[in-house]
Amino acid sequence: MFQKKEVELSFDIIIGPNSLIKGDLECEGSVRIDGKIRGNITALGNVIISENASVIGDIKSLGADIYGSCEGNINVRTKINLHQNAKLTGDIIAKSFNTKEGSTFKGNCFVDPTEELVITLDPMLQTPAEINLIEFTKPGDKNKPIEHDQKSNKKGASL
Repeated sequence: MFQKKEVELSFDIIIGPNSLIKGDLECEGSVRIDGKIRGNITALGNVIISENASVIGDIKSLGADIYGSCEGNINVRTKINLHQNAKLTGDIIAKSFNTKEGSTFKGNCFVDPTEELVITLDPMLQTPAEINLIEFTKPGDKNKPIEHDQKSNKKGASL
């Protein structure tokens, strides 16, 4: 009998089809990309790159499903699924690697079911941090900083 196909239904971040993100992305959950990302992705959940999406950058995550294109190295804790018409250029490290007919893979592949990957995020994502706004200035006034009122958590201009 066929196994039921598992589909990720919950995402912490969804990059829309008309979006372009330039810079690194870090997430405690899963990420779905329908647009374009030019930067590295680190996620404690899964990364899904849809059919018309593209990523230029490295990916570290729990798992990865690629339907679109990706240029960069991918390190996952579980498995990488390269679907029909997907394009992947870069090296991969995973416990499992599945590829469908019609996909393209150019790179080195290291598959080891016993390999453990540790994914770490920026500490600011893991615990709430207060932002120090003292160094910011008002537009047009480079000498007067905006002060941050720690008690009321409001910011106001120093005039």
